[in-house]
Amino acid sequence: MSVFRFLPILFISFIAHASAATFHVVIVTASGAESGTRGQSFAGIQTRVERPVRRGVELALFESTTSFEAYGVAAELKIIDLNDQQPIEAQLAQIPTDALVILDLPKSEFTQVAKTLNALERITINVRHPDTDLRDQMCLPSLYHTIPSERMYFDALGQFLIFRGWRKVLVVHGPSKRDKERTEILKKSLKKFGAEISDTRQYTLSHHPDDRDKNKPEFLTGGASYDVVAVIDSDKDFGRYIQYSTRRARPVVGDVGLTPVGWHRTLERYGAPQLNERYQKFDRSNPLTSYEAMSDAEFAAWSAIKLITNSLSVAEMNGAVLRPRQILKHPDTQVDLYKGTRGSIREWNHQLRQPILLATGEAVIAVAPMPKFLHPKHYVDTLGLDKPESPCQLN
Repeated sequence: MSVFRFLPILFISFIAHASAATFHVVIVTASGAESGTRGQSFAGIQTRVERPVRRGVELALFESTTSFEAYGVAAELKIIDLNDQQPIEAQLAQIPTDALVILDLPKSEFTQVAKTLNALERITINVRHPDTDLRDQMCLPSLYHTIPSERMYFDALGQFLIFRGWRKVLVVHGPSKRDKERTEILKKSLKKFGAEISDTRQYTLSHHPDDRDKNKPEFLTGGASYDVVAVIDSDKDFGRYIQYSTRRARPVVGDVGLTPVGWHRTLERYGAPQLNERYQKFDRSNPLTSYEAMSDAEFAAWSAIKLITNSLSVAEMNGAVLRPRQILKHPDTQVDLYKGTRGSIREWNHQLRQPILLATGEAVIAVAPMPKFLHPKHYVDTLGLDKPESPCQLN
């Protein structure tokens, strides 16, 4: 495991109540394993700040104050910053049995910690990683996902393209393993909803003179008929040059242009502006500008807390602790996500079902699922792998 810097456990109590049941929330981080450019960047320049998820967690706990008082619950938040000087199992074993554990970790560390916590039977929340393998292959009984999966993001994009009648798609992707994996997921989503892939083109990051002309967006997008260009560029590096440079005058979608996201600062309906304002002003010592909204990871962390606190009516408390496992398993558990539809848990892979926003940098253009995409049980389940499709079959 990467080298970790040890920090003492931080403790915050949100409600003081002598006879309250305790809601234990633990955020596990590994600050020593984080890269210096956490978030999206290019050429060493930060293009989007991806903050730790703690602000989203604390906002959700604060917003739940009234519910805590009504149900006699006291929330306790701890931060555990892992280090490699002690066994990981020993550090994680100190987490209370009935805690809700939010993992704010890079993927390699996340995988090891999630498996350890599953063995310890601790309820764990993935708020950072949309990777399909964490849902389909790992398929851990104690692991839940409140951040959308890559398949949910791309299904939303596929629905939007079909809804707009942009059926012929030129796919341009990068050379990295992650880009190629995500491209295959995109192709499955496009085919699922009836789009036609005109061609697939790969750019390179080489500076060799022989590759320079091949990497020009006009060359990459030439010689094909298409309604739209879909770009897969996980590093947000090359793709930023493709807009306004395609051979045919067509829209660009995917990792640049119109992008599927879990949350966006410009959503103007469903109470979203009020949530954005509360988030920006929550830390009075560090207020954020109107251009700074929750990242998808922060929104996922906020959603994880609210999923529990919005569903306290289904909880069976014995007077000592609140049991997140029992709440998450209850069929009536749901959360208002300020996106027009309440979120709930898919029992087969523990994914939080939720609408996906299709947005540019300045506006939300649409909210998926799009109209006329129907499902026999829950219309949001047109986004992501449905139960019969999923390799993960948890109960």
